[in-house]
Amino acid sequence: MKRSISFKLALAFIITTVLTALLLTIAFLTTSTTSFEQYVFDQQFYTKLSLVEEFYASNNSWLGVDQILESPMGGMMGGAGGMHGQGQGQGGRFNQTSQAATSSPQTAMMGAAGRQYALADADGEVIFGIEGIYTEGEQLSAEALEAGVPIQFNGQTVGTLFAKRQNIVYSQAEQLFLDRSKTSLLIALLVTVVIAALVGVLLSRNLTRPVIELTAAAQNLAAGDLSQKVEVYSNDELGELSKAFNQMSAEIAQSDRQRKRMTADIAHDLRTPLTVIGGYIESMRDGDLEPTPERLSLLHSEVTRLNHMVTDLRLLSQSDAGALPLNLQPIEPKILLEQVRQLFDLRAKEKNISLAVETEENLPMISGDEMRLVQVMENLVSNALRHTSEDGKIQLSAKAELPGDEKTGCVRFTVSDNGEGIPEGELPYIFDQFHRVDKSRHADESQSGLGLAIVKAIVQGHGGRVWVESTLGQGTAFHFCIPFADISPV
Repeated sequence: MKRSISFKLALAFIITTVLTALLLTIAFLTTSTTSFEQYVFDQQFYTKLSLVEEFYASNNSWLGVDQILESPMGGMMGGAGGMHGQGQGQGGRFNQTSQAATSSPQTAMMGAAGRQYALADADGEVIFGIEGIYTEGEQLSAEALEAGVPIQFNGQTVGTLFAKRQNIVYSQAEQLFLDRSKTSLLIALLVTVVIAALVGVLLSRNLTRPVIELTAAAQNLAAGDLSQKVEVYSNDELGELSKAFNQMSAEIAQSDRQRKRMTADIAHDLRTPLTVIGGYIESMRDGDLEPTPERLSLLHSEVTRLNHMVTDLRLLSQSDAGALPLNLQPIEPKILLEQVRQLFDLRAKEKNISLAVETEENLPMISGDEMRLVQVMENLVSNALRHTSEDGKIQLSAKAELPGDEKTGCVRFTVSDNGEGIPEGELPYIFDQFHRVDKSRHADESQSGLGLAIVKAIVQGHGGRVWVESTLGQGTAFHFCIPFADISPV
């Protein structure tokens, strides 16, 4: 039979509580019973001691004290006070009775075997013994006398009282107290078990509720429903798990939207050149059009555009798989910028746009793939040329950034323009695949919509980062950092 984690947690909590309560109950009963026995024993002993002291104070002798010591309840009927005045002198009534009782056959049969108390006189001689422990007539040493309690009279020690620990005989009131204590403890134990069961069930439900919701959400996610979000109930590990699931679900949904959009964009961007190529070929086949050099050149450009798009998609797939091939070599940043400037100098002049390079002196060399970094700069400069009007300005710059030391530093490259700028709401998505600020401009100037996504992939492949700053109507600046080259001597 399948048991839920909620049931297991509740059962574990209840079992732990019951076992703890049982152990505490056993420990309490053991210690409380022992303590109570000690209390009753001490009470009986000091009651007997008080009676013995009163006896000696009344008689000035230990003759007849055996009646008090052999009394099972700690004294004779009427207490010691009932003997006052009766034991004065050798001819007193108490003494006569004591002698008769001492010499009676009943007392002799009782003997020392059942005695609980022993008494030694002022000289340490046992006058009332306990069988096997204290023998009557035995002379006790000073060390042996320390085991008893001295009996004082007029500031002098007149005897020593000893007690034998044996089974305590409780009075009716004492036995009633013990019974009530045990009953109360058992009731408390039952109440504790009930409370533990209730708390265990509630606690287990609270603990497992996030797990149950996460399981249901994960199953729905696996079934294809990507709009899954669970409630975060706490800030503990379960709360962190819920937050991580929500983040994962949101990223999966975002990736799915991007995948669908990318598929639609690819289909749209492939349809245009394929339609052009198909239309021309069909017309030429039917004899409606002559295959002139101009028309063949147009077909070739469309095929080139398709090849370029396929190449870009392959590069992105390699980057996503972490398999982007890079030939890393030390590169001088200024030379890289000058090379890009020369590539676009003619196009910039045709649009009457100023294209300048500005770098710091003595820039450290970077570690990079020159062909890939030129491709990054080409994409950024081409993008700037398209969105900068005539008489505009584009600047290529580089500067060193040292966040900690030269080993962790990088060179920050910037491609800035004073063109039309990018709306603020578009900035977070500017590096997404097939993202276009102007949604109506598809395949403009043979662009696939993958240029900035490729920029991000190549820069991240170099261990760098890329970002953009833009103000609508004032211009845009693309920045990316490439780490310093490690030119330490081997």
